[in-house]
Amino acid sequence: MRNAGRLLVLDVDGVMIDPCGSFEHCVAMGLKEMAPGLDWSSDMFWKFKRMPGFNNDFRLTAAAIALFEAGNMSLLSEPDTTGLPSMEKRINELEPLCAERLQAIYHNVKHLERPLITKPELEAILDWDLAILTGRLPEEVAMAFEVLGFELPFVCDSCTEFRKPKPGGLIHLADTFKATRIFFVGDTRDDATCLRDARKLRPDLDLTFVAVNRLRNEIIQPGDLSFATLRAFLASGKLGCTNS
Repeated sequence: MRNAGRLLVLDVDGVMIDPCGSFEHCVAMGLKEMAPGLDWSSDMFWKFKRMPGFNNDFRLTAAAIALFEAGNMSLLSEPDTTGLPSMEKRINELEPLCAERLQAIYHNVKHLERPLITKPELEAILDWDLAILTGRLPEEVAMAFEVLGFELPFVCDSCTEFRKPKPGGLIHLADTFKATRIFFVGDTRDDATCLRDARKLRPDLDLTFVAVNRLRNEIIQPGDLSFATLRAFLASGKLGCTNS
């Protein structure tokens, strides 16, 4: 560990890697196979991303099918801060099949992804440990490391307690690194909720959320930070001195 006490936690997709539409494409292709009558669009994809609970694209796909089956796609036009609790049972039933199909499709489009940060840029940060908290499955984390060209310690969607927006993964990293001051850089509502719930459970931790990418100004609250990219955040000096 560089400096027990300070930890920078990074999401992967939209933060460290530009998926270049790979996941959005996988969802669209999966729905074309599994719900051929659904008139799916990019706008629908991002409406799901604006709701809590759909950081995971397997779950997002399952929810789209569940709404389509029930004839309730109009719910996407209604702002919802709770997710889709009435559809939860069917979403859970559909998710394993959606995961299987999307993973098969993903292998054919992962080449589209590109890194948004380099190892030297991260190594230039002094006195901060580095870790990843991602909604990817373990095998998808390995693919992310292939895109990045380097690896970091990580927590992924390997169990229910680590699935964002639950705060278990972030708290686990804080305890593992013995960190009391933590910045978490994310790009979705679930990332933001993960940190806010961790703050409620662990008031002893100094937790700051850093929102980046497309939805950043929609998910921030007072006390959060907002930057266009991870690179812009690192250049801001908010973490203190870095090597030049």
